[in-house]
Parts: sequence; C-alpha cells; structure tokens
Amino acid sequence: MVTKKLLRNPISMLGLIILLGFVILAVFAPWIAPTPERYKDEPYRIPRYGYRATPTPPSSEHPFGLTQGQHDIFYGIVWGTRTAFRVGILVAGISCLIGVVVGSISAYVGGRVDEFLMRVVDIFMSFPFIIAAIVVTSVFGKSLTNVMVALIFFSWMNYARLIRGNILQVKQEEYVMAARASGVSHFKIILRHLLPNSIFPVLIQASMSLGSVVLTVAGLSFLGLGAEPGYADWGQMLSFARNWLMGTPGNPLAYWYVVAYPAAAIVLFVLAWNLIGDAFRDILDPRIQA
Repeated sequence: MVTKKLLRNPISMLGLIILLGFVILAVFAPWIAPTPERYKDEPYRIPRYGYRATPTPPSSEHPFGLTQGQHDIFYGIVWGTRTAFRVGILVAGISCLIGVVVGSISAYVGGRVDEFLMRVVDIFMSFPFIIAAIVVTSVFGKSLTNVMVALIFFSWMNYARLIRGNILQVKQEEYVMAARASGVSHFKIILRHLLPNSIFPVLIQASMSLGSVVLTVAGLSFLGLGAEPGYADWGQMLSFARNWLMGTPGNPLAYWYVVAYPAAAIVLFVLAWNLIGDAFRDILDPRIQA
C-alpha cells in the first residue's frame, strides 16, 4: 500500500531519491572524502591546503576547488551532510516532542491548564524567531550547539498549537469517551487513542520544517553566528564565499564554484524534505485512501 502511494506521486519519489543521495553521502563520508591524517581527531574540520586568500579553481586533487583560506569545498560538502542531518533531526525532533507534550496536556486537561499553557505559547510566539535565535547565540557564544538550543527554544510552539487543535477534535469521539468510562488511565488514553489519530499533521510539519531548520542554521553560520570557523557546515562555506560572490570586474563567474556547490547542497536538501512532507502526508493521513 505504501509503495503504491509513493509510486503514484513522482514528485514525492524525487524527494526520496534526493534524500537517499544525501543519506549515502552522510553514511559513507569517511570513504567518499577521507579525513587527512593531521585532522584525524577533528573529522568535521575542513582541511586547509595553504593560506592563500584567493579561492583555487577545481582540479583533479580538489574536484570542487578551494575557498578563501584554501578550505577543501568537496570535503566540506560531504561532511556538511552529516552536520545538516544532525542539526535538522535533533532540532525538529526535540521541538516536535516538546510541542506534542505541551499541546496534548493542554487539550486533554483543558480549563485553566489549557489557558495557562496557551498563554505561554503566545508569549514565545511573540518573539521574532530569527531575531531571538541571533540574540541567544550572541549572548551564549558562537557554536553549533548554542544555535540548536536557540532554535529548539523558539520553534516548539507551532507543534503545540497543531496537536492541541487535533486532540480537541478527537477527544470528543465515542471511543475516547468509552475508554474513560471503562477506567483507562489518562496517560494511556492520550498515548493509545488520541495521539495515533491526531499526530500525522504534526509529523508532516516536522518533516517539512527539518529543511527550514537547516536553512536557518546556514543563514546564522553565514552571518558568523553559527558553526565555528572551519567547521564542516554549508552555511559556513557560503560565508567563505561572501567576498567572491561578484567574481572579478571582467568575469563575474570567476569564482562560481565557491558559491554554487554549497548553495546547491542547501537547496536540494531543503527541497528533498519539502517533497518528503508530501509523501508523509500520503502515507500517514488515514483520510487519504487508495
């Protein structure tokens, strides 16, 4: 059944194929882009091959070329795939979990608890997301971990609102009332009856937001507020390219490679997760029947 639904949607299949390519890059990164001996203890540190300020064009030794400061672009793209998966999955997963817990309690208990939790959600949602993340990373220091904490801190509210609305509808169903009447515990009612019938829109949103998380982290890294200098991160690599975006006066595409490869990686990664969201909708939505 799942295979049939996927095959009927070639766009979703395209997303799965692109995502599979990134998974292969992440899993086989040590073989696709071996870590030089001097960087064995820091595999996520992009190797440098000199300190020349001007980027070096692609060659047989460095197929994607070198950035300013002579960082290997191919190595950064391959190992940056692992960074993208780690950041996206952790931030989207933890944010979704927090939102589901808060929203489920709010909807099921209702009353003053619901009112209090929703006002907390409103307070958090009143902060501009990007500005809040920039402030947090600026205060606590520039690191990928701090960026992830900041994003989790300000991205769980939409999940809470979404799951709350779904549970408010589902909890009026007869099978939920029957479970209550038979003495089933509140925890089991939420876990066995409410969440399985209301969680799929949240999972779809989480899959789509995963790409947005990676895009946001790349933007913060580009601004110098994300990963440490030299860390294998696509946004970091775009930051290396900022002085070469316009090329030279006579040749605007002279340094195209320092921009094209990390930008293409980000675009394809975000596109893949957006298309995967459509696939998850077809698979997980019980209202969509073959």
